[in-house]
Amino acid sequence: MTDPLLPGDPATLGSVRLLGRLGAGGMGRVYLGRTTGGRLVAVKTVHAHLAAEPQFRERFRREAAAARAVTGAHTAAVLDADPASPVPWLATAYLPGVTLRRAVAAGPLEVPVVRSLGAALAEALTSIHGAGLVHRDLKPSNVLITAQGPRVIDFGIARALGDHGMTRAGDIIGTPGFIAPEQITDSGPVTAAADVFALGAVLAFAATGRNPFGDGTVAILLYRAVHEEPDLDDVPAGIRGLVADCLDKEPGGRPPVGAVLERTADPRAPLWWREEPLRSLISGEGEDRPREHTAIVRTKEVTAATAPAPRPDKPPVAPGPGPDTGRAERRRELARRGVLVAGGATLAGLFGVSVVRGWGDPGPGGTVNSSDGAQLDLKKGSAKAGALRWSLTSEPGGIDSLLLSGGTVLLHGSLTSGVEGYVRACAASDGARRWELTAREGASGVWGVVEGTLVAPDLGLPLVELGSGEARGTPGPVDPLPPRWTTVAGGALITAGQDDTDSKELRAVDLRTGKQRWEQDRPGTQPPTVLGDTMLLAATLGGRVLAVDAASAGTLWSYEGLEDAEDQLLAAGALPDAGNFALLTTLGELHLVGARSGERVAVAADTFAVTPGATAVGAAGGTGLLATAGSLHGFDPDSAKPLWRPLPTLGVETSWPRRTGGVRGPVTAGALVLHWSKADTLQAVDSRTGEPRWTRRLTGIAKVPPVVTGGTVYAACGEVCTALRLTDGAVRRTWSLPGIIDGLAADASRWYGLIGTSAVRAYNGVDG
Repeated sequence: MTDPLLPGDPATLGSVRLLGRLGAGGMGRVYLGRTTGGRLVAVKTVHAHLAAEPQFRERFRREAAAARAVTGAHTAAVLDADPASPVPWLATAYLPGVTLRRAVAAGPLEVPVVRSLGAALAEALTSIHGAGLVHRDLKPSNVLITAQGPRVIDFGIARALGDHGMTRAGDIIGTPGFIAPEQITDSGPVTAAADVFALGAVLAFAATGRNPFGDGTVAILLYRAVHEEPDLDDVPAGIRGLVADCLDKEPGGRPPVGAVLERTADPRAPLWWREEPLRSLISGEGEDRPREHTAIVRTKEVTAATAPAPRPDKPPVAPGPGPDTGRAERRRELARRGVLVAGGATLAGLFGVSVVRGWGDPGPGGTVNSSDGAQLDLKKGSAKAGALRWSLTSEPGGIDSLLLSGGTVLLHGSLTSGVEGYVRACAASDGARRWELTAREGASGVWGVVEGTLVAPDLGLPLVELGSGEARGTPGPVDPLPPRWTTVAGGALITAGQDDTDSKELRAVDLRTGKQRWEQDRPGTQPPTVLGDTMLLAATLGGRVLAVDAASAGTLWSYEGLEDAEDQLLAAGALPDAGNFALLTTLGELHLVGARSGERVAVAADTFAVTPGATAVGAAGGTGLLATAGSLHGFDPDSAKPLWRPLPTLGVETSWPRRTGGVRGPVTAGALVLHWSKADTLQAVDSRTGEPRWTRRLTGIAKVPPVVTGGTVYAACGEVCTALRLTDGAVRRTWSLPGIIDGLAADASRWYGLIGTSAVRAYNGVDG
């Protein structure tokens, strides 16, 4: 049978070139693809009969907007998608690895590993729930174990919190044995507690190799989940209590995700996915195993199961696979498995399609305006202290990013035409529109304002003067893809482009004039760390690290201190007071390198537990800071020695905001560091001693970093924003908003909150 998308020459979907068909399932087909920049991706297309249903299209669109916020370290990234296409499709990152089901087939996991897995899954669910979604189908085959750790995949049946109208009455969506009782009986709303139930079942499976509700037909498994207690006899005592709490029949009896993370987080947890036998499995050893499939069943199947069937004897756990001499074939099969797994990743985690247009025709005064303009409804409020000052609302998906600079609020989102995006500058005082530009769609995580200039090349914009919206210099053609990375150094915007050879073309543009300074090819570089005019560039493969002069692009020095072939640079940061770069490796070594000389200053080995994808390095009050998924460390910027015992932290995603270029940095006020120690607890820490100055527990789950302005800290937890006094954490005022706060900014007069993807509200602050 011929494939309609592969009639002969390779077809394309958006910027993705299809290379071949990998498989098919109930939702659609999966293809292997390659982006224009040469990156391998998995492309999942939706069957025509589903795409023809208006309800499906609407759900696809709505969940696409909500899932843009799911960017946690333990979730799978979606790179591109088009829900409006005649054949709806999405492209996900290639994730080589094996499912948890396959990993456990080699033997149940040890208690410390299960606890570490539980922390990773809880952190992933925190990101998912923070975006207003419930996963609804967490199970072993939707947990991928990669060389960088666990990843939660497949948001294909995720649903927005509080949304119960997108599935036909009587449908149960999920996998029997892992779905919660309320999903089966339709006795109440399916909330985040349903994912906690599934998490408990997944941890029980990881520890025993068996489903806690046994084996049997769909009806039998559904009956047991509703009416019988799980079989936890073989679950080790060290985690049995947590698993039992998660599997409580009543949603209110289960611990919140934040509490699960608190009970499982361990800063000393090993990098268990790098140990045998998992290391060999991830590297391609072993043969594939069948996966269980998501079931959509009718409630009449449950009512037909009037009596429970006896549970069969527990089967022995299958031994691990033996050696295989066909190494090349194993690697090819691994690649295929990885793409297939990633290809099923999510119908909800969608970015808008980047339809690349030109810079446009200049409007009056040289300002370039979008053709239709964003449809944002502005409403004025009150000047009273603490009152709503103004609000801007749109259709869901119309606003995806918020940026504050001086007296200007910048918004980015999608136009109602659905083919491009916009950037609008609004007056911070009253929300009035100042200017608006046509831009790419897709949430911006790297834009910023430097020296009065908007820097947003990932949105397809040139350098833009903030006050007028005019381009600095003469805009050139828009690159077909966003840059791989962006940074600002030495008064210049420096970007790394993409091409088919996977090399990075570096280009520097003067911030004041918009004119190009230099252009150079430097292959295989990660996003740089900047200290003064010096950029630290690290090779993607190998241990070579270069320092480059931002003014001339000349190489200043080369550091080759990462001698172990397996020891790669994981994170880097600048230590301005000491004049050093801090380099953290995948083996947990911290190297300090002199920014001027490139010579090794110090190395601390076997000191820091690291988490790939969830680690950042920074500084505060002359102290070096290192944040991982579970710990906050302080170290001496001259010797790399730890200065105080690690403190529990929720992680960089929620505590370290992105700066211009996407590099994360801590929230500081002098020597004080503000971070979420738990999902609902904000803490101020003295960076010199590691002693908490104050700790304040709030209501909700934190999703965005706090903001400090003057003597006030603004902290958003779920739908509530709280103003705290910086010196002692005393509550000064609270605000309840009509939705989850996805973005937060503040100045001396007001604070600004992004609610989902449909509204921005500005409130008069406590100091204004």
